[in-house]
Amino acid sequence: MLGACSVGRSTEGADGPSGDPTVDSLAEARQELSAGVTFERISERLQERATAHGLPTAALVMGMTPGDPGATATYGAGPVDPDAPVQLGETSFWLTTAVLLTLVDDGTLALDAGISATLTDLPAPASTITLRQLLSHTSGLPVSVACAEPTPTACDAAVAAAPIVDPPGEAFHVTDLDAHVAARLAEEATGRPWAELFATRIAAPTGMASTPFADPSTTGGLLAVDGTTTVTDLGRFLSMLRDDGRTGDVVVVSTGSIDEMLLDQTVRLDTHDEPWVAETGVPTYGLGVWRDRLRGDDVASVVSAPNRYGLYPFLDAGRSAWGVVVVDERARPRAEVVSESATIAQLTAAALRRSPD
Repeated sequence: MLGACSVGRSTEGADGPSGDPTVDSLAEARQELSAGVTFERISERLQERATAHGLPTAALVMGMTPGDPGATATYGAGPVDPDAPVQLGETSFWLTTAVLLTLVDDGTLALDAGISATLTDLPAPASTITLRQLLSHTSGLPVSVACAEPTPTACDAAVAAAPIVDPPGEAFHVTDLDAHVAARLAEEATGRPWAELFATRIAAPTGMASTPFADPSTTGGLLAVDGTTTVTDLGRFLSMLRDDGRTGDVVVVSTGSIDEMLLDQTVRLDTHDEPWVAETGVPTYGLGVWRDRLRGDDVASVVSAPNRYGLYPFLDAGRSAWGVVVVDERARPRAEVVSESATIAQLTAAALRRSPD
């Protein structure tokens, strides 16, 4: 049975519609990419950002030592407490996707099977949605729904009754409802609550002891939406993915599932109407991740999962590195905040490729 949901975040920024695809910082980044960029210049850009907007911290934390999530380097301005809570926001969808992929790995779920066999009260055409479509934001579910009270039970009916805005698989739109329905699918398939699934399948094996998902009552009834984490925990998660899905000798996510995560799931679709595309400057999406940089085929070498406050974790599979842009800018329009963090991630990928292997 489908079990929970509510209001959902808007795809627009807090101060109005998202920005234009030609955001100044992204245009400047392209100029720097052509001229060559260094980590010194990246640090300067972050210091300039902190000064311009009165930020206590605007930093880039990098992990470039395979097998050691604790080996990091920090660039930019202000102190970074790696164990201080930071808001997950939209970044939570990457963690949600990882949980679901472990269920694909063990045969509990299948990426291309319809979810209606498990969530039995989905009406047509929602009944044709697949797990792959949920994890790639191509489900056709709306941006938000209204429910009677902020509880999972009250919101289930609202999700089930919500009209599909596009045929599943035919359009790309970011919505929290995808995360919620994916989490409910996991609960129904396993008989375990969402918090327990994340704790046992991802948090425990990777050592992410400080990453709780938000209580559904604080997210309007939505499961698997928002929460808090730390830079340390994000480093452990990204290190696991970088190290072929392993933490030590433990396989957390299979290499096959990581390959699927990096593939373009929006290859046939026009994504340019999605506000997040304008803000990140990234037009393609995988499973739970934006595909910031391509390898030359259908696979991305750099993927990310930014949130609206400027936090920007990314994995550079091509250079066995990960990074987290650490910033919290709630007072500024989302379009500006996300695009500036996206610029840092793109410049970092370029700097890594200029560095000796």
